Amino acid sequence: MLLKIAEVDNLRVECEIPALVISSVSERSGKTVVALGLALNFKGVLGFYKPIRENLIPVKGNLVEEDAYLMKHVLNLEDESLLSPFNYNLFKGIKAEDIICGLNRICSDKQAVLLEGTKDISTGFLHNVSSIQIAKLLNAEILLVTDIYSLDMVAMTKLLLDKLKVKLKGVVLNQSQDPQFENYMIKRGIKILGSIPFLTELKALHANEIAEELGGEVIVEGEDHPIERILIGAMTPESALKYFRTAPAKAVITGGDRADIQLAALSTSTSCLVLTGGLYPANHVIARAQELGVSVVLVNLDTLTAAERLERLTARIDPFDSQKINLIKETVKQNLDTEAIWG
Repeated sequence: MLLKIAEVDNLRVECEIPALVISSVSERSGKTVVALGLALNFKGVLGFYKPIRENLIPVKGNLVEEDAYLMKHVLNLEDESLLSPFNYNLFKGIKAEDIICGLNRICSDKQAVLLEGTKDISTGFLHNVSSIQIAKLLNAEILLVTDIYSLDMVAMTKLLLDKLKVKLKGVVLNQSQDPQFENYMIKRGIKILGSIPFLTELKALHANEIAEELGGEVIVEGEDHPIERILIGAMTPESALKYFRTAPAKAVITGGDRADIQLAALSTSTSCLVLTGGLYPANHVIARAQELGVSVVLVNLDTLTAAERLERLTARIDPFDSQKINLIKETVKQNLDTEAIWG
């Protein structure tokens, strides 16, 4: 069973409910996918709390914390500002009592609460608000999410948690389908609670995400096909055609005045055209894209800048994308020991 939150270190936590802290030893480990999947498989009313904001995304003119926005809408929770209230600044630390006060505001009507840590388990340590210290403060357990390239860090973190007397619920391996990694860690005394396989569908982008990231305008609303690769069209049409044929489900970035490249892309399996330079495409290109159901995004950036920004863009989980949400729910249900995790 998860331990109940109570009065600790003279800080009063007003709601006595089971708590679980989900954390990782490295960035982009897959915490969001695991947290969402666990939340969707919880039998009861679950609260979500991510004290420290990380990824801010624009929504209707406002910046909101990405994971808080996701959980608010999927789980029908409080406002994002309550679910993720604080910014972390190394030189102006957050107080633990502020985090506890924020927790009190969101958990009174819940049966359990899932706390999501920052990009890694050490962030906030200098100010006593890291995932480790929050878990110890609440007498809660930590669930670590990791990829297979960070197993040394997991083993080292386990030793640190043992020394600090913080309970490790177990470890989830992300993007792993090889049982040898599970067996290797189990033999070394680390409890593995399941492995999440690589899910190509979760890495796919959509045209509206690209437009949002690049500050562009969707001038042709296509059929919202998933985008799995980003290609740059800056060569002759003949070379481009050979290049484009090698990659289905792609977005092609090219100048708005390169009708030849645009038509070459549209003659292959293309999900989206990203036209740079703020140059509106020719009418026959627009007509062809509409006929094929291919989205067209117009941006004011140059091609190289647009490509660099999209390279850094990771696919977001849209809370209204029922297909992705259901995939995450079923994947977690099938591959993780949710009964052991939730006690």
